[in-house]
Amino acid sequence: MGPGSPVRGTLSLPDFVMRGASRGPRTGTWEGPVPKHAMPRSRRLGQLKLTGTVVVVVAFVALFVTSAMGMIGSRDDGDPGDSRAAQVDASAQTTSASDDPADTTGTDAAPTAEPTEIVTDVPPQDVKGAKKLKRSLEWLRRGLADETTFRVGTFNVLGSSHTAKIGGNKRGYASGPTRMGMAMSLINQADLDVIGFQEFEDPQYARFRSLAGSRWDVYPGPTLDRGSIRDSIAWRTDVWELVEANSIAIPYFGGDMIRRPVIKLKNRESGREVWFFNTHNPATTPNHGNNAHWRGVAVGIEVNLANQLAEDGTPVVFTGDYNDRAEVFCPIVGGTAMEAANGGSYSSGCATPDHMDVDWIFGSGIEFSGFVSASQGIVGRVSDHPFVYAEGYIPEEPLGGETGDEPSGDASPSDDSSDDSGD
Repeated sequence: MGPGSPVRGTLSLPDFVMRGASRGPRTGTWEGPVPKHAMPRSRRLGQLKLTGTVVVVVAFVALFVTSAMGMIGSRDDGDPGDSRAAQVDASAQTTSASDDPADTTGTDAAPTAEPTEIVTDVPPQDVKGAKKLKRSLEWLRRGLADETTFRVGTFNVLGSSHTAKIGGNKRGYASGPTRMGMAMSLINQADLDVIGFQEFEDPQYARFRSLAGSRWDVYPGPTLDRGSIRDSIAWRTDVWELVEANSIAIPYFGGDMIRRPVIKLKNRESGREVWFFNTHNPATTPNHGNNAHWRGVAVGIEVNLANQLAEDGTPVVFTGDYNDRAEVFCPIVGGTAMEAANGGSYSSGCATPDHMDVDWIFGSGIEFSGFVSASQGIVGRVSDHPFVYAEGYIPEEPLGGETGDEPSGDASPSDDSSDDSGD
């Protein structure tokens, strides 16, 4: 060989860096032939370890990839290739059938697994909020409001001023706030979600608010003229939401006009909207004289209001202390589409209910059941009036049309001299 020719087993390298015991870099040059076995043992071992590590990693990656692709094993004992072939055959038969609808001679592919056994002995499950699932898309397309069930009451809670130690005329009763706590217990026990109050004075309103918190809302409360707070309507906020809040002037003692609440509530579960009106018509008392005339005027306004609210088919509920029996039942049931929660009719003349108090619940577009008029026990410690309530049911019906005009009274709101503290 001539000079400069490579020699087998010889490394011909440029300058390289070596590190000695002093760990400082030194520069040197390989010169002459170097046998393979002259490589230090430690370097050969390092290269073998590196090569082995690479082989293991490559094998692991290959195993992982093939497993993910379904190449290793099968859920069946059969050949995976046969399963894939069956899928291809089934796909081909489907394509063929779609290409030639008239060809019905093909053979269906055999199932590749046993059908899953259907379990039929599962006990009924109590699913929270399951009633909401009832309203399917088909039901919504038909423009129907879901059936609605609610519990409504009316309660003259005997105004706090009547039982005050100074100036009160009802002896033997606890204070208004104390009795309001008892009334709240009755309301909860009856599971009411709407109630019309009468003689619901400021101390009782404050007590109710402190007990109810955000679970109940009230209208009008102290927001209207003096005296209107006494006939507020309260509703549970988890069952109803307020849509409209209005008022109408109704004559009280001596024709003094007091605004009474007229509100539209929407049931949160069914979406049904319902009008609620609450009133207290004037009584005939020694202090305030004979108010039969003004009760008749009040009933006339209330009949017109009921017809106006029901014009578009929206259900209507009236609650209140009307201070009359047949004198209020006959014109309201006979002059409107309303029925009394405690029965009676006006199909061929006025047929009054078997039992009547002066406290009433009327409704149109509603089926009443479970009527209660309780005056014993704790009720007698709260008030000199019964605690009256019933369950209302509104069937699934077409939704109403456009909302009519807001109710309004011909008279203006009363001034600060209004007095609504009678029986």
